Amino acid sequence: MRKPDKITQYWIKHAAYDLESAKVMLDGCRYLYVTFMCQQAIEKLLKAIITTISKEFPPRIHNLTRLSELAKVNSKLDQKQKDLLAILTPFCIETRYAEYTEKMSKLADKKLAVEYLQKTKELLKCLKEMI
Repeated sequence: MRKPDKITQYWIKHAAYDLESAKVMLDGCRYLYVTFMCQQAIEKLLKAIITTISKEFPPRIHNLTRLSELAKVNSKLDQKQKDLLAILTPFCIETRYAEYTEKMSKLADKKLAVEYLQKTKELLKCLKEMI
């Protein structure tokens, strides 16, 4: 594995920060924001892969499935990993709008937050190996 360039390092660093933030949110019983930070961590690592491939700033989109396609890793993921991308994408978009927060909060309980955090850790490890 070669040393990532500065832009790629930026995305890797921020993905790690978001993963750590997800852990803090779990400890604080803020389960909706665990899922949000998991989505953010995956998004940023996918953007790290995109910058490695293209040498350009990644697109300003949040759809994890689309980002995995642009990163050319979608075909390397198993179905459970692809499902995780699809499940977490709405948590990014809908937690930013007050009218959706209550609805999404009902979906995110401790069990779900713990599950998604663990799956996110596993996926991030897999993605990091692709950089």
